[in-house]
Amino acid sequence: MNIEYLLETMTMHAESRSNFCRLISENQTLPKLIQIIQQSSEYRLKAIVALEFYARDHWKEVISYSQVIIDISTSINSETEKRCIAKLLEKISEFQHLNSDFILSKHTLEKIASVSFGFLLDGSKTATKVFAMQSLFYVGFKIDWIHPELKAYLMQKSINSSAGFKSRSTKILKKLR
Repeated sequence: MNIEYLLETMTMHAESRSNFCRLISENQTLPKLIQIIQQSSEYRLKAIVALEFYARDHWKEVISYSQVIIDISTSINSETEKRCIAKLLEKISEFQHLNSDFILSKHTLEKIASVSFGFLLDGSKTATKVFAMQSLFYVGFKIDWIHPELKAYLMQKSINSSAGFKSRSTKILKKLR
């Protein structure tokens, strides 16, 4: 199966991504998809989009690549890549928060925090910021300084932000009180 060709022909429509993910599952080629993402090729953007879509139904399989996802999170550029990676980081953070047998090192958690705060501060779009603040909420249970910093940031920024940002920040702030 030629994943590069399938990525080339995949569109951003849900049906197209769904068909691509079905083929990845049927042919057990997730490792090849991850490899394409790591190589930073011309197919990387679509591969990241496909991975985020694939994770919706195949989380148990994707979680084994969490370290790879975290490592590539520091080298992404486009807003679409940021949104997809931020969503995956949120899922990884939530998974480690809810599952005591899934342990991320302090260094790895700090990398998630650094990337997530970066998304909040670099002018990313609202969806990316919402996923990033949720990641920080979960990681903050393992790293003490995160919750106070997140709380201060959300209190300052939610006043002049979009409805989506205000909604999520309000929910997080209520949980942090």
